[in-house]
Amino acid sequence: MRQKLIYILIIAWIVSHFSWLGIVGTSSDLARIGNSLFTTGGAILSSAMLLLAIYKHPTRSFTQRLFFLLLLGNIALIAGEVGQLVLQIQRAERFGPFDWIDFVFSLQIIFYLIAFCYFLFNRRTQINLRFFLFDELIILIVAGSISWHYMITPYLENATGFDLETLLLIRYPLGDLLLLGGMIILFFGVMKRGNSKSLLLVLLGFHLQLLADLLYVVLYRADFPVSAMWLDPVWLATTLTVGGAAILFDADERSLDFMLNRRVLDWVRLVTPYIFLLILFITMARQAVTFNGLTIGLMIATPLLISRQIRIVMDNQRLRENLEAKVDQRTADLERALEEMEHMAYHDALTNLPNRYLFARLFKEELRRAEIHERLAALYFIDVDHFKQINDTYGHQIGDQLIIDIASRLEKKLPHNTVISRQGGDEFVVLLFDVKETNVIEECGQVLVQLFERPFILQETPVFMTASIGCAIYPTHATSRTTLIEQADVAMYEAKRRGKNQFYLQAD
Repeated sequence: MRQKLIYILIIAWIVSHFSWLGIVGTSSDLARIGNSLFTTGGAILSSAMLLLAIYKHPTRSFTQRLFFLLLLGNIALIAGEVGQLVLQIQRAERFGPFDWIDFVFSLQIIFYLIAFCYFLFNRRTQINLRFFLFDELIILIVAGSISWHYMITPYLENATGFDLETLLLIRYPLGDLLLLGGMIILFFGVMKRGNSKSLLLVLLGFHLQLLADLLYVVLYRADFPVSAMWLDPVWLATTLTVGGAAILFDADERSLDFMLNRRVLDWVRLVTPYIFLLILFITMARQAVTFNGLTIGLMIATPLLISRQIRIVMDNQRLRENLEAKVDQRTADLERALEEMEHMAYHDALTNLPNRYLFARLFKEELRRAEIHERLAALYFIDVDHFKQINDTYGHQIGDQLIIDIASRLEKKLPHNTVISRQGGDEFVVLLFDVKETNVIEECGQVLVQLFERPFILQETPVFMTASIGCAIYPTHATSRTTLIEQADVAMYEAKRRGKNQFYLQAD
């Protein structure tokens, strides 16, 4: 619900901004003032979300510093917009195409870059930079080359020198490319953990900023009859997405449901560098002075070579995924086999109850806990009366089914604070722990006797069985595990001596 609210808020603000420009236009003073107010208000809204995110994580110093650096970038944007708004209200002229206001605007990109470097440094152990560096260098070099050729070179040809104005001009392509490339590295490097949605939101915002800056240069150089104010909502979208990502950020980086397919994202990451190379090749081809057989052949061969390389990379990726899937399957099978072996080692194969080894360990732990908390514990020895006759009459298979039915009744009827174990043959033991009063022990003994009052169905024939049950209490009858077992065994034989089919509590 919170995520949808953030998305709706961002989209509603941007749509309202575009609607204002569409209704009022871009040529009047009212339009320019309203445009500045929308931009300033959006930056303030993003800053408010960053402040909420800072207060949301009072004990996370890294998260707070990261959001504070982003907040400083928003403050720079707000200061630049306020300064521009004041000049518009005063009808004052700006000092040039790149004055102090543009310098303040540049601080936004600088602070965003510092925040990115801080995040990258903190997550350096989680990201295999060498794995991503080659692909990202290709993207940045191609985009930087095209930007330099079309955006920077024409200006430098007419500039008198490489001064502050030149630096302010190239801040857009260089800053945008650094931010975009860095966010791609972060997104693909950290997306297996939590915050994939936050990183994706910021990545989308920087794509919008790069698009807006490129369109701004095109409008500025080509002298299109379109006002650059139409780009302000797109620039603002970057600032709003940064604030929204901060609200969605999870400092614990718990795994979240991420709807994007991992294979699709890997495919995009693998193919993107080759697409950029193809764009660079097409751009170079357009600059060719003459077309002949060599240039035409090169234009045909190069895309084929790139497509072949993409196919090879995708085949290798598919092989790697298949190998990883097989390794994961083998690992899962091994873990499952180990779990089954461990279960078999500590549980009775017939009844699936704890065997004598597991019962001894649990018995020891519960006696230690009873000693610490000064509670009682009771051990019941159960021996099924005349079980040999069942085996002789119906066979061992029916005898095994009777043992299974007895174990099932014990598990269903006994309270939760019991441990049931089959010791072998027709003998069961029950440990009743965390007992406060002696009468609870006697009541549990009577329940055990009553479990045998209802007949067992053997080969569709009801058969009545009984059991002799003896009980010893810790620490009344014994303070050690071995002695308590001996006392319970003695009590069980006393129950048999008294006629069987009864519960006997060892005398104090």
